[in-house]
Amino acid sequence: MNFKKKLIVIAMLTLIMSAFLFGCNAVASGNGVKETNDWPEKLVFAYLPNEESADDNRKGARKMLMEDMTEYLGISVEVIICDDYNAVIETMRNGNAQIASFGPFSYIIANERSNAEAIVVTAKDETDAFYNSLLITHKDTGIKTMEDIRGKSMSFVDPASTSGNLVPRATIVRILGVSPEDIDTKVFSSVQYAGNHQNSFMAAANKSVEVAAVQISTYEKAIKEGLVKKEDIHVIFQSDPIPSSPIAIHGALPKDLKLKLTEFFTTYENAEYFTLSGSEGKKFIAIEDSKYDGIRDIAESMNLSPEELLK
Repeated sequence: MNFKKKLIVIAMLTLIMSAFLFGCNAVASGNGVKETNDWPEKLVFAYLPNEESADDNRKGARKMLMEDMTEYLGISVEVIICDDYNAVIETMRNGNAQIASFGPFSYIIANERSNAEAIVVTAKDETDAFYNSLLITHKDTGIKTMEDIRGKSMSFVDPASTSGNLVPRATIVRILGVSPEDIDTKVFSSVQYAGNHQNSFMAAANKSVEVAAVQISTYEKAIKEGLVKKEDIHVIFQSDPIPSSPIAIHGALPKDLKLKLTEFFTTYENAEYFTLSGSEGKKFIAIEDSKYDGIRDIAESMNLSPEELLK
């Protein structure tokens, strides 16, 4: 079964399971998306759980962005914070959000399942619009190489996370020569999903697991803020560059509204927002869906099942 067919199966399963899986902490109620030329009375912006665990500065940045967008568009823009990656996908699919932040992997699922269209990424320039996935461990584990992770306890981030699940799994398959199906049962002694990158990082730092997947910015932020000493954390593996996480809009929005939203982001010059959001010196850069075809190829090669994505 190819990846596209798997995503259709996922969508069918989700219709049954959405009552159990849907989880967004609403600051606003959704108003749905219909295919019409009329602009909705308001827009709802759904954020990933990593955003919710961030500091107050980032919460203030979100508020600032919503206020600026409201003024620019002339319609209200409000925020919801979702409990996991799948909830963001389902919130857009159900029409309860018209704008959302995604990871690259959750985006390609949302593109198939929720009619999401990537419009921008946050970066200094086009060459900066990438990041890396890490596999880390505490120095006390004695783990030095990828071969050493066999039989250890593992923390991934979320089934739909790119740098916290998809890329690390593909790395393990490639380097250790195992099948994707054997990772949880034959490579590691135990596997958990931490829910977000901060939790996965701290699981390794606190030695509650022996290996953890995490995006590089979380690792760098923890070192910079003194949460751990750099010498205490060993980077087992660093991935090749991954295309940055996009902001996407619902494809059923009126064409002129989609153009206006893209215009807002690509011309947005509020330096205070980028500083508060931890992206000082960066901006919103237009992105095309085709930039994520490499992620689609990796996902298809990994034979991911609906159960893995929805658990």
